[in-house]
Amino acid sequence: MQALILAAGWATRLGTLTGGGPKHLLPLGSRTPLDVVVERLSAVAGLTRITVITHDAFFPAFVEWSAARPGQPPVSVMSDGTSTLQERLGAVGDMAYFVRETALDDDLLVAAGDNVFDFDLDPLARTARRELVVGLYDLGSLALAPRYGIVELDADGLVAGFVEKPARPRSTLASLAVYGFPRARLGAIQEFLDAGGDPDKSGSLIEWLHTRARVAGHVFAGRWVDIGSPDEYARAQAAFGG
Repeated sequence: MQALILAAGWATRLGTLTGGGPKHLLPLGSRTPLDVVVERLSAVAGLTRITVITHDAFFPAFVEWSAARPGQPPVSVMSDGTSTLQERLGAVGDMAYFVRETALDDDLLVAAGDNVFDFDLDPLARTARRELVVGLYDLGSLALAPRYGIVELDADGLVAGFVEKPARPRSTLASLAVYGFPRARLGAIQEFLDAGGDPDKSGSLIEWLHTRARVAGHVFAGRWVDIGSPDEYARAQAAFGG
């Protein structure tokens, strides 16, 4: 099994906080958001390689980070060949680019590099070796649900519905940017794009997939922060900066 960390965003909502660099390398105490994600992925049994995908502008910063990082499994960095916000491939586009350019023939975990969490990823990884799976987090409140992509599960734990930022949510299960693909289903990523799917919205991939195949949902328990705004970065510092 391999892992892909999505890190090709431009952090426009964080304003000047990043100093023009990637938000994935902002300080969280002595670590960065990317360090936290790599730490959780590195604990997955049988994971042999981690790749960070970014764009040309941030590529040198990630290479420098990777070179200074000790430990196993190795973390490599690749660029998707874009250099501006207008050229971006999008989250799903980057997944497809990675699978295509590496000729990947392995099970794959995908995680966003700006979502910090302390979950054990092993249960989701075990599911990903046999079927498509998406990571979920119970917000515990319908009032919070309109801020996220919300998933409904059926009695068997399979995705039965997905709505992006619903005005009237029917579930409190938020879709995290954590996905698992068995090697036999890697082609579904490109199929989604070929069908006209939005390359910049990974939630749309789940929305499309669950009507065509089994997609399991795995509900995590623990701490999770999506660093998309200054307020959320402050929350991440409080929760993970110690």
